[in-house]
Amino acid sequence: MDAVKREASDIHFEPEGAFMRLRYRIDGILSQICTLHTTYWPAICVRLKVMSNMNIAESRRPQNGRMTFYVGSREIDLRVASHPTVHGENIVVRILDKNRSLLSLDELGYSEDVICQIKKALQRPEGIFIITGPTGCGKTTSLYSMLSHISTLQLNIMTLEEPVEYQLPLIRQSDVRDQGGMDFTEGVRSILRQDPDIILIGEIRDSSTAQMALRAAMTGHQVFSTLHTNDALGSLPRLIDLGLTRPMLAGNVMAVVAQRLVRKLCSLCKRETKMSPYEAILLGLKTPHRLFSSKGCEICRGTGYRGRLAIAEILVFDPELDELLISTSSRTPLKTLAQKKGYIPMEQDARHRVLNGDTSLEEVLTAVDLRQGM
Repeated sequence: MDAVKREASDIHFEPEGAFMRLRYRIDGILSQICTLHTTYWPAICVRLKVMSNMNIAESRRPQNGRMTFYVGSREIDLRVASHPTVHGENIVVRILDKNRSLLSLDELGYSEDVICQIKKALQRPEGIFIITGPTGCGKTTSLYSMLSHISTLQLNIMTLEEPVEYQLPLIRQSDVRDQGGMDFTEGVRSILRQDPDIILIGEIRDSSTAQMALRAAMTGHQVFSTLHTNDALGSLPRLIDLGLTRPMLAGNVMAVVAQRLVRKLCSLCKRETKMSPYEAILLGLKTPHRLFSSKGCEICRGTGYRGRLAIAEILVFDPELDELLISTSSRTPLKTLAQKKGYIPMEQDARHRVLNGDTSLEEVLTAVDLRQGM
């Protein structure tokens, strides 16, 4: 209940020799809450495993479990994962709170221009829509928001996820398991026989999954998925590396969104500060301007930040970009043409957010390299 109240995303139970450390991940940052003597840990560990239907006799292999918890009338799913360490089992509990995590497109924290371009891209009847970025940057949450935005009674939406985090109405969701169950390739092949309109594939991670996703897009379906690359333009060489050819990709990619999550400045203790000459250079200014920072207050628990927002770039494909993609996947000509059509690089979006007072320069530098183009 305390973790939910503090809007934490994970609870870490970490045994370390003579004590057990308890930490919460709040707004992407781990914070230590307390420590307990190591003699308490075996009983707590067994209780957590019993509640999440895990095998209490097995302590030398990793295990996964789930449980449901109620805070008043709110139903909260907890995903529990154990991992053996030299001091005993380490347990991490992922808090899946639908009220906080299932957001509309306008609530995701994107800039207005990115939201406008996403909605424009979603109007295409078929093709692949890809969200890319590092682990924990909100790719799945963004995909759920997009599915909720286009979901109607007239559409058959089916998903393959590993695992299913949030259960959504009107959407058929399937778990993908590496051992003893269907994999992504088999799952896509099965879904194509279920008369889908829209397919969500949790992640394109190998050549066979990439081929099946493209086949689904080429047969008139909207396909949504995620990929691990640094930026939107980097997704094209990655897909080619997975065995897809440029002519196959041309005309079948709707859009690619690259994003990072950064903490928002607390609106109550946010204050204007002076900008140094070096900070002005990083932000692309010729003369110093105003900046914003937060000292910390009771509401933000002294951190100076409260909540998170998405810094993003979106590359929307059109016939002209598709034509260029057939001849090259080189970044420079693609980026030049995309910028003529309104493509805004992620670092430019990050600079705008800092100057607007949404977040701090220090926070942005942990997620985006602003030295590009200096």
